[in-house]
Formats: sequence, C-alpha cells, structure tokens
Amino acid sequence: QMKRTFVVGAASAAFGVVSAASAADMPAKAPIYRAPIAAPVYNWTGLYVGINGGGGWGRESWLDNNGFIPGIDFRPQGGVFGGQAGFRWQWNQFVFGVEGTWDWADLRDTITFTGGGEAEKFKVKSLYTATGQAGWAWDRWLAYVKGGWAGASTNFDFVFTGSPTIASQSQNANGWTIGGGIDYAIWQNVILGVEYDHFDLKYDPFIAAFNTGGAPLVVTNTSRLTIDQVVARLNYKFNWP
Repeated sequence: QMKRTFVVGAASAAFGVVSAASAADMPAKAPIYRAPIAAPVYNWTGLYVGINGGGGWGRESWLDNNGFIPGIDFRPQGGVFGGQAGFRWQWNQFVFGVEGTWDWADLRDTITFTGGGEAEKFKVKSLYTATGQAGWAWDRWLAYVKGGWAGASTNFDFVFTGSPTIASQSQNANGWTIGGGIDYAIWQNVILGVEYDHFDLKYDPFIAAFNTGGAPLVVTNTSRLTIDQVVARLNYKFNWP
C-alpha cells in the first residue's frame, strides 16, 4: 500500500512539473487595447436667453417737409443694450433657429440752424426684431446669418435753443433686418458671441403741432430710417433632452 501511494504521488508531482514548464513556455497574453474615449461634440440644439450690448449708427433723411426747413438729414448714433431669446436645432453641422430681440437704444442727433436759434432733435429709443437663423457649426464654434422683421421706436422734437420743446412727434418705424454673427460655447451652457445687424425701416409722414400756435411742422414724404449696429452677446442655453 505504501509503495502504491508513493508511486501515485511521484507521478502527480512529475505531472505538475511538466504542466508548469509548459505554462512557462506559452507566450504571455497581450494587454487588451482600449481606444481613448473621444470628447463629445458640442450640440447647439436648445432654448436660450441672453443679454447684449454695443453701439449703433444710422441715417434718417426728410427730403420733403413742405418747404419748412427743407433738407433735414439726421445721423443718429449711440449705445444699445437689451436681451434676446430663441431656439436652435442642429442637424449634422447645420444649425437653424428663430430668435426675438428687444434693445433699449440711445441713438440721437441734433441739428441746429444758424440765425434763428431753432434746433431739431431725432432719437431712436428702442429696437426690436423677430428673425430666422441659419448657421454652420464646428464643435463649439457657430457662424450664422439671420434676417426678418424689425422695428424701432423713435422721437422727434423741435426746440428753440435754450427753451423747452415746442413740438414733438413719436412713431414706430417698421421694416426688415439682416445680419450675422459668430458664437462660441465657452462652457456647456454659456455662449459668448458678437453680431452685426442692418435695419432698413419705413418712416411715415407726420404732422407735429407747435404748442405755441401757428402752422404745424408737416412732413409729407415717406422716408427711410437705416441703422447699423454691432453688439456683444452672452447667452445661457438650457439643456435639451
């Protein structure tokens, strides 16, 4: 019995040595290669709201005002500040959207006439738009163009130098706008950009009565109010499912 046990044990030991040697001769397994995880491409789809600010300049010419101080040519300029809200949808690298804006404006010009002491003041008080957008995105950058309806709230004053206003008229001018800009997503939800816009608005004829009596100031022609502006924009984009 002892002899048989010794033989079996020796055989097992020998088999173990052979197995270990065979395992040592086998080539080592290569490490499993895992490709690096690519950073996700930025998606421009979603709702956004933001603020903007910058400057603008324009022109309003009254070519015919019934012979009373003819040839008025205002060149208003100044600052603008306001906000915007919109929605964008991205398909491949194309981005489409709609947007509404409203800006407080302080674009003004004063023309003083020598000899009589009279002056006329023109001011653009606000600008507002409803536009569509189309753009091209490459990751966090977006270049776009926009266009649509636009309007402006304006005010006209006739004064004697150093005296209160003696005639005034306000109206809303309507027309169209076209522009474009570049946006960059500095964080996932924060977008910084710059934009240029051109406004071409219809300015209606008007009659401004003098509070001192006498014949009113009559502007009989329809004219154009054109405005150009450059603004910086800061938007917050909400996460989209």
